[in-house]
Amino acid sequence: MSESSLRLEDSALGELLITADGFRATRAGQQRTGRVDAALIVRVLRELGEAPAPVADAAAAPAVGRRLTVTGLNGREDRQWTDGTTVPVPAAVAPFATLLAQVFGEPGEAAALPGAVALGHPAAQAARSAAAVGTVAGRAAYALVEEDGSFGLTALDDAASLGGSDADAGLAPSAVALGEADGRSLFAVGGTDGSVQVWDATTGQVVHGSTGGEGAQAVAALICRDIPVAFSAGQGGDLRAVRADDGRVLGNLPTGGHGATVLRAAHCAGLDLLAAAAADGTVRVWDAATGEQLHLLVGHRGEVRTMAVLTIEDQAVLATAGHDRQVRIWDLATGQSVAELTGHTGTVTGLAFTTVDERPVLASCALDGTVRTWDVYDGRALHGWPAGGWLTALAAGDGVLYTGDETGLITAWDAATGAARSYGAPPGRPGTPLTALALGAPHGRPVLVAGFGDGALVVWDAPTGSQLLELPADGGPVHSLDLTDGGPDGPLLVCGTTAGAVRSHRLADGTAHPLPVPHAGPVTGLAFTAGDQPLLASAGRDGMIAVRSAATGDNSRRFATGHGPITALAALVTGGQPILATAGEDLKVRMWHAGSGAAGPVCEGLARPAEVLSFAEIGGRPVLIAGSADGTVLVWDVQNGSRTAELAGGGAAVRAVVGREFDGEALLAAGDAAGTLRLWHLGSATLLNEAAVDGTPLAIELDETGVRIVTPGGAVTL
Repeated sequence: MSESSLRLEDSALGELLITADGFRATRAGQQRTGRVDAALIVRVLRELGEAPAPVADAAAAPAVGRRLTVTGLNGREDRQWTDGTTVPVPAAVAPFATLLAQVFGEPGEAAALPGAVALGHPAAQAARSAAAVGTVAGRAAYALVEEDGSFGLTALDDAASLGGSDADAGLAPSAVALGEADGRSLFAVGGTDGSVQVWDATTGQVVHGSTGGEGAQAVAALICRDIPVAFSAGQGGDLRAVRADDGRVLGNLPTGGHGATVLRAAHCAGLDLLAAAAADGTVRVWDAATGEQLHLLVGHRGEVRTMAVLTIEDQAVLATAGHDRQVRIWDLATGQSVAELTGHTGTVTGLAFTTVDERPVLASCALDGTVRTWDVYDGRALHGWPAGGWLTALAAGDGVLYTGDETGLITAWDAATGAARSYGAPPGRPGTPLTALALGAPHGRPVLVAGFGDGALVVWDAPTGSQLLELPADGGPVHSLDLTDGGPDGPLLVCGTTAGAVRSHRLADGTAHPLPVPHAGPVTGLAFTAGDQPLLASAGRDGMIAVRSAATGDNSRRFATGHGPITALAALVTGGQPILATAGEDLKVRMWHAGSGAAGPVCEGLARPAEVLSFAEIGGRPVLIAGSADGTVLVWDVQNGSRTAELAGGGAAVRAVVGREFDGEALLAAGDAAGTLRLWHLGSATLLNEAAVDGTPLAIELDETGVRIVTPGGAVTL
């Protein structure tokens, strides 16, 4: 398809262009890119049929509806189908429409197409300037992060620079906060990629943080020197290692920026091995304990989608396969290729080792709908059989193979004969694609674990097929999963999602372990709490709230609000309890206990989503202030959620708001996207002043000396 393309134009869903380089989807000025497997194209073209349709005049196309254009395909005549004509768009394009809807959905939404068939790159979100006011080393100051990623810390009284960076900081900012913890001034930035980074505002030293969402799709799990370790990687950046039980960061392994499409870990000859395959087909192998790279394996002519390791006494072999449809076996002692196995006609999506008649056997499955087995010693084909449609994952144990497919079905096969087993096979999860499989044996009894496109994780007893555990979605559709053999807390299940989150669960009961994972989408709010144990809270468009120790990043907790994307966040300590407030696209503002995630009062009355939230103390009672996208400012009582004031703006979105009480009189200041600052007397809802500001107000400080506004150009005083 080097010269060919397929283009679907849909007035409701957008436009999808597929070429040899991947796909590009466009809707309402937004763009998504990614890769699509040839299996999807082949299926659609096969169902379109052979009858040619002439390319119509584009100007004659209807203003609404759909149009499909196929050009340059294997020397055949260009073809076009257009709704409203004698050649309407056929139903065969449904998978393309599904892909359009999938890539423009929210990060945590269910996936209707498995990642093996179509996977989008992390959505590029527009960064925007953000600011916060607070203190740095005891001085009133503000933090300003520019759209280009540079940031600065500046004193409010004399504009003295207190530190900063240039654009090389690599940030794509979407939220910022200043706070204090353990006697240090802290500066936090949330990114469009879901990352949260925290610096010591005085020294500039990185204190803690999580990497961006593109760094957490592929995972591997290993007990390394008696420590359960979760390795994770994504479509760019380095590999990361954290403790799978408490989330402590252990370090990075460099990939030259290539990231990894799949990871696999194993013990062999006293070494803890980690293999990582990049999108360019190369495979790196490390000693995971020391970080020493042992091998760089080169030979695949395309992305590696799956790997498996077999250890026999002090020997280990690695099997790799993917888009080039070739299965390779490598000797991990020498790094040499020992076998090249051909036979699949589609992308290979699953590999697993098992034993048949006391000889090691490698099994493989692919998008061509077949399962194949290979003799490991001889490198020869043993069996092959049709097993359904798009096969997306494979696991093996005790001479039994388990395959998962695009429909969510799991099938068990006899590895020696290829016969389907009519008993004991787990049913799967019909209706959502199965995306990952793993087999383990905690307490000596094999269990099968599966991950699905709706984000669920399910555990079955392998011999009987009875369900043992089901874990709901958290962080998006499952991309990969792995199991540890044991550990202090028993076997662990580690999962990576297409949206970039990493999950760790105790296999015995599903208990979640806190990991420093990014949000599955842009961070829309950051806030520090005060008190003896300061917290840092973050919220995002994934609908999640993450809370961690402000000083160390430890004791990270995540909880889902369950009400869709979050648009703003604020924090307060009242009565000794840390309280969070979130605003969402559902036009409600909710309060939560930051420690437990328990829900509090719900505040209503917004006509448009709130873009900024702020707490204040008025008349001895805490209030919550929201500035909305239509310029309105609403105020609620924190204790019961009742509305105490509604202040009309000029129609432009409120970007900064603050309330203060002076000598018993409550004042409220708000700045909007049109560059207007308004000052109200809150008790009487009287507008006291309205002034134009040079730039959009990003943060406001209101005290006895006046009103100071931080804009992208710096701070101004009124």
